[in-house]
Amino acid sequence: MSAIEVRSVDSLPVERWRNGGGVTRTIAANGAHWRISLAEVERNGPYSRFEGIDRLSFVLRGAGVMLRETDSAVMLKPFEAAGYDGGAQWNATLIDGPVTALNVMTARGRYRVTIRAITEPVSVLRGCSVAVVALQAVCAWRTSDGDAEGNVEANQFLIAENLDRAIQFSPVVPAIDEPQRKTLPVLVTIEPAGTQEC
Repeated sequence: MSAIEVRSVDSLPVERWRNGGGVTRTIAANGAHWRISLAEVERNGPYSRFEGIDRLSFVLRGAGVMLRETDSAVMLKPFEAAGYDGGAQWNATLIDGPVTALNVMTARGRYRVTIRAITEPVSVLRGCSVAVVALQAVCAWRTSDGDAEGNVEANQFLIAENLDRAIQFSPVVPAIDEPQRKTLPVLVTIEPAGTQEC
């Protein structure tokens, strides 16, 4: 069975950005092929350039970020995935303060990536690599054959590469008297371009 690892976000080493504008925690990486990370964008300024890389960002906390490069602009909105060229000279402007963003970087044109909130049960097919980030909400998971199951608790993440069987994720609904959740668990899927969609 593919290894399914659940860890605390706090266990990830903090890496300061080269330009000093924030910090990153790497959730998982596959050499030069792909990388999943959590970024704390702390101030306005230039984004680091990564030639030959496709980027997809998903704001988990904060009001968002505006990226501008010459005549191009990309708005990173809360809980919406936005893709952009990692090699461009983006300059970031924070919208009402710092943000936490989930970022996926992949070798250009080689992978298909999705990032989405888990609002209902969702299955990921075999052959995909998958991550779930649960900052303040809980996510339940189980393999399609029922051999393994568990939870991704608040402030934890799950990672599994090249699934050899399907896996289902479901949001855990809080009790009625609990405060409304500020964030939902978020699912990342990565698959080689040209394969069946996960």
